[in-house]
Amino acid sequence: MKLLTCVVPCYNSAAYMERAVDSLLAGGEEIEVIIVNDGSTDETGTIADRLAGEHPTVIRVHHQENAGHGSAINYGIANAQGIYFKVVDSDDRLLKENLPGLMDVLRKHSDEAEPVDLIFHDYVYDRAEKENSFRITYLGKLKPDTISDWDRCRPFHIWNQFMIHSLIYRTQFLRDIELRLPEHTYYEDNLYIYRPLVYTKRIMYHHAPIYGYFVGRSDQSINEKNLLKRLDQMTEITKKQITSYTLEELNRVSPHLRKYMLNNAGGQLFTNCALQFIEDSEQSHRMNREMWQSIREFDPALYKRLRRNPLGRVSCLPGRAGERFLVFIYRAGRKLMRL
Repeated sequence: MKLLTCVVPCYNSAAYMERAVDSLLAGGEEIEVIIVNDGSTDETGTIADRLAGEHPTVIRVHHQENAGHGSAINYGIANAQGIYFKVVDSDDRLLKENLPGLMDVLRKHSDEAEPVDLIFHDYVYDRAEKENSFRITYLGKLKPDTISDWDRCRPFHIWNQFMIHSLIYRTQFLRDIELRLPEHTYYEDNLYIYRPLVYTKRIMYHHAPIYGYFVGRSDQSINEKNLLKRLDQMTEITKKQITSYTLEELNRVSPHLRKYMLNNAGGQLFTNCALQFIEDSEQSHRMNREMWQSIREFDPALYKRLRRNPLGRVSCLPGRAGERFLVFIYRAGRKLMRL
């Protein structure tokens, strides 16, 4: 039985993908690795096939025409054999020393009559000069390794949001809610985080850093020049995310989860608006107006609530001074995180 499926989307990842895959092998025979070669033009496909040949009971490879990160995740969800599901980007890693402990937890809870829908865990930032440069933790939100629910979860701070790196969903849960991510676009991971959350009932926190998130490459999607180059894609994903649920729908979930969802939406607006004002073009300002207008047309009550959210307020301060202040706060945060 496979406890955990890790899908590894790869596009021209030959230079670093072996490090990612090697880190997953610490999960033993109970882990499944699905490498999705997303139309690479380098040696990615050859390396993937070799790795699968070396570890035939653990690694499977799927070759496809280029369709984007979301397409690779969609394939993984549809074809995973593991009870739980995780996305591991090809330039990242799982921490070998902590993966066996996670597998023990998954094994313990795999036969629950009411299984856990979501497991969240700590992660670390890796840099070229130093692994484990700093750790993001959710300590104090829930009693570790105990199935719970959102009503017993302590509120998340605005700055303490989930990343795709910190989440493990139950595979059948993702299938049951029919999650499907858009293809041929970047930043769809925000939908992977946001859309399933309203359906999660039983949740768990694992207090150990499991994921190593590499930052510092110039071609990464989070690099500011790439964010600006793909600003239209990011704006569209933000609109799709925030218009996933009306305020009335969010009011039906646990107050703690609702607060998280609104803060997450506010954070996406904060980032998007800051980048639109950094771009400072007629097109980017039009994007900003249309983004807010689409939310208002979708649900006026949600629009008003987000405008009152602390991050939402900063995102729509009036005049050029307000725009400059937003950009200053945004860049100060990136500098603090060394992004």
